[in-house]
Amino acid sequence: MKIKFKAKGYEWDVELLNVAPKTVEAVINALPIKSIANRWGDEIYFETGIVVGEENSKEVVEVGDVAYWIAGKAICIFFGKTPISDDEIKPASAVNVFGKIRGDLNKLKEVEDGDEVWLIR
Repeated sequence: MKIKFKAKGYEWDVELLNVAPKTVEAVINALPIKSIANRWGDEIYFETGIVVGEENSKEVVEVGDVAYWIAGKAICIFFGKTPISDDEIKPASAVNVFGKIRGDLNKLKEVEDGDEVWLIR
C-alpha cells in the first residue's frame, strides 16, 4: 500500500513498511491529513492528531525515512541531516519509522516553514 505526500505542488509516494504496524494503521486511519510544514535542517515535520506509543523506535534514521515523532505527535520526513546530526541522521528524539519516500528527494529542499502538506491515499 502507498500513501502520497504533497507539498509545493509536488507529490511523492510513500512506501509503507511492516516494521511499525500499529503506527501504519494509525496513520492510515487518520487519512487524509492536512497540516503545515516545519523545517528542521533537512527534515520536514508536521503535526497530526495521531497518538501512538513507541514501536520499534529509532534514534538514527536514513535518507527517505518517513516516521512518526512520538514526542511531537508529528510525521517527519528525513531527506538529509538535522541540526544535531553528525555522520548519522538524528531526529530530535525517538521516532517510529513506518515508511520510505520515493522520488526526487532534492525537491523536498524547496518545502518551507508554513507550506501546506497533505498525506492522502
